Amino acid sequence: MTAPTIVIVPGFWLGPKPYERLATEIKKAAPSITDIFYAELASTGTKSPNAPTMLDDANGIRNVIKPLVDAGKRVVVVGHSSGAFLSAMATEDLEVGQKLAVSGGGGVERFVFIAGGILPVGARHPPTDWEVKDGATYLPDPDSKLFSDVNPAIAEKHCKPFIKSQPLMDDWNVECTYTGWEKVPSTYVLTENDKTISPQVQEMCAGLAKSEVVRISTGHMPMLSEPKVLAEAVVRSIEM
Repeated sequence: MTAPTIVIVPGFWLGPKPYERLATEIKKAAPSITDIFYAELASTGTKSPNAPTMLDDANGIRNVIKPLVDAGKRVVVVGHSSGAFLSAMATEDLEVGQKLAVSGGGGVERFVFIAGGILPVGARHPPTDWEVKDGATYLPDPDSKLFSDVNPAIAEKHCKPFIKSQPLMDDWNVECTYTGWEKVPSTYVLTENDKTISPQVQEMCAGLAKSEVVRISTGHMPMLSEPKVLAEAVVRSIEM
């Protein structure tokens, strides 16, 4: 069986850069995995008004995944934080066994959620305490929330310079339209020392998606604090 193609979906504000160490460690843990793509959120780096919405983010993710499925690739989608529910919105009919996947010969076969927010159909993103400035939102105090267990030098090199804005929540937020985790299995990597999404909320999210749960003793950014541990958890969840 050929190795799967990985699609990494970042969370808010971050873009692909913080996930490069994870990609490197995945390839070390499973040398047969050679194809790793990123599906950056369309809303990251934008401000209100007239910014992309949740639906635009999901469509942008879909535009990365669909050509891979059309090309006959086995696809595993790895969604971090908000990238979890956004990636699950993006895969309608692209999961293994579904209409578009069958016609293309490939398909999304699993989700891996890392400290992920999970929404059911019809739900909106819950209220936040994010900082609002000049038509954009930012996470307040990222040092304590995002980087609580990250070496400061690593955070400075691999993430902080690349943090961008998100639009105002009222402009971006719409109802969740689809949940791909109802069609294929999922693994939830629960970060036990998380200061951004509490372990208790993560437990609820994993339960909602009926995910297999893997626990790691990290904060919200294990791709920076423990990329090898995270990569091994991702690889173990994949049927090679």
